[in-house]
Amino acid sequence: MFEIIILLLILMKKFGRDLSGLSYDWLDAALVRSENKHGRLFWLIKLSFLMVLAACIYTRVSTHCSFLGSQYAELARNPFAFDPANPVGYRLLTPLLSYLVGLRGHGIIVINLIISGVLLAVVYDYFRKTALRPGDAFLAVVTMTFSLTVLTSIHCGGYTDIMTYLLIFLMWRYRKNRVLFYVLFFLGLLNREAVAFLIPWFVFISFETAGKKRFVIIDLILGLSLTLGGYYLYRLWIESHQTVRFSTTYYLDHLLNDPFKHFLDTFKYHSLGLFSVYQILWVFPLLTIVSRWRERNYRQIISFLLLIVCAGVQLLVARDTSRMFTLGFMVGPLALEHLFQTDFRNFRNWAFWAVLFNLVVPQVYVAGPVVEVWRSLSIYLFSFLW
Repeated sequence: MFEIIILLLILMKKFGRDLSGLSYDWLDAALVRSENKHGRLFWLIKLSFLMVLAACIYTRVSTHCSFLGSQYAELARNPFAFDPANPVGYRLLTPLLSYLVGLRGHGIIVINLIISGVLLAVVYDYFRKTALRPGDAFLAVVTMTFSLTVLTSIHCGGYTDIMTYLLIFLMWRYRKNRVLFYVLFFLGLLNREAVAFLIPWFVFISFETAGKKRFVIIDLILGLSLTLGGYYLYRLWIESHQTVRFSTTYYLDHLLNDPFKHFLDTFKYHSLGLFSVYQILWVFPLLTIVSRWRERNYRQIISFLLLIVCAGVQLLVARDTSRMFTLGFMVGPLALEHLFQTDFRNFRNWAFWAVLFNLVVPQVYVAGPVVEVWRSLSIYLFSFLW
């Protein structure tokens, strides 16, 4: 809250008490000036750094690894130690990357911050090339920055979810390049096998941009078979060196013994967990649904439902409600893409006010029956004085 007050005071000093000088036109011009001054690449790096820094202040970046984060840190210390005590032994991608660049052990926290910046740069680059106005790209980046898409890996030290989200976004962006699409999917499986829950949505978006359906079906059968088959062989290789607790058998046993236990145990927290992903900014997808419904164009609504349902199905085998629903984060970029194209309900006139209001609302996070309210960096530091 203190950070928001400071931000408002700075904006009021520069743009007037009513912020009348702060307009979309001013933002467009400022972004173009920044890009032209040092080039698009430098601006992407600078913007990503500033956004990650803002996210670290907003939710207080974790300086240590805890829970499963500590297990990822152990993998980053030596990915090929093959420790049977490590339950996430299959999820090598981010720990291996951290190991290779020399950020071993708890250095995985730094890798997650870097990947967060890469995701934000990719989002800005995509919308800068496809949206009608430069300010649209900035709005997309701000929306992603202050959602659990980015905040989870910043606040939950060691958790490697951000790599999964980066790969999913790239799969969607390059879905027409089928070879790259499947390579990214395979990498996603290596990072966290939960990406497989989105296969129905991957199939859906493959048909969206394709020509003849019979060729799409052949492509999907071959592509998914090769990708999943390769991943199966990878798991067999890991299993030849160690026993991994979070195996297929581990999850199937839970389902067979009591299929709805996890789901029912956390059911009353599901709505709050879903809300926590974008909080007030769920207004963007909801507005898109209204727009598409009025157009009688139901494909995007189906896409939204697939993302949320596929992400929610994880709750049959897992309890971290907020993290599970965040797998469906692509609802946000998809909604923004439509609103940028249509400016439905004068979207640009009030979108940034919605973002500012969202920053005032405390960030909640749901894990099992536990509901956390994340504190900003200033509140955390002040707590030592109380």
